[in-house]
Amino acid sequence: MRLRTGGALVVAIVLSGIFGLGGGRVAASDTERVINSSPSVAAPSQVTDVTEPANGTPGALPTRGEAVQVGSPLGPNLDEIIPINSGEGRRAIYSISLQRVWAVDENGVLVKTHRVSGKTGEPNPGTYSVWSRSISTYSVNNPSIRWGYMVRFAFGDRGGNIGFHEIPNQCGRFGCYPVQSEDQLGTPLSGGCVRQATVDAQWMWDWAQIGTKVVVLA
Repeated sequence: MRLRTGGALVVAIVLSGIFGLGGGRVAASDTERVINSSPSVAAPSQVTDVTEPANGTPGALPTRGEAVQVGSPLGPNLDEIIPINSGEGRRAIYSISLQRVWAVDENGVLVKTHRVSGKTGEPNPGTYSVWSRSISTYSVNNPSIRWGYMVRFAFGDRGGNIGFHEIPNQCGRFGCYPVQSEDQLGTPLSGGCVRQATVDAQWMWDWAQIGTKVVVLA
């Protein structure tokens, strides 16, 4: 996942909370509808300069020491790390703040992760389970908005269904067109559900059967 904008402080708070890089904790989804938007963030590299007297001679002018990079300039690799405090066993993990999903098998091994577009603040952080699935469905507020591979696991603040699915299409007289691009995944553009690229939605459809645990992090 490419992280953009923001600042070092925001990055430190988000990444340290989710991946245990310094304490704290973080933890969120399109009700069968559509909206919203906000950016992700990236961490700068840290460089320390060591200054010391030339040859240790008192009164001598100091010389600049070697520049040493501390840690990765991009922070942790989100494709390889399972978030802390995300439960145990076979589960899907959804981070609202990072707009990313991880799938973990029964042995605690990460089997897949990908960027998504959900909604800031929905659903509430917690542990859920898949309770319903539909190969195709549409928005209750606007039937011209349709999508496939719906895997429901929660409800929104207004009672709408929340689940994983492909990016919806707006359909009309001239055909159907996606409401967002795959390049925009990683930002919260949904009205509640968790939008995915079609290939990722198909994978999740096959993997997340009824009863699959879903852990939502802020």
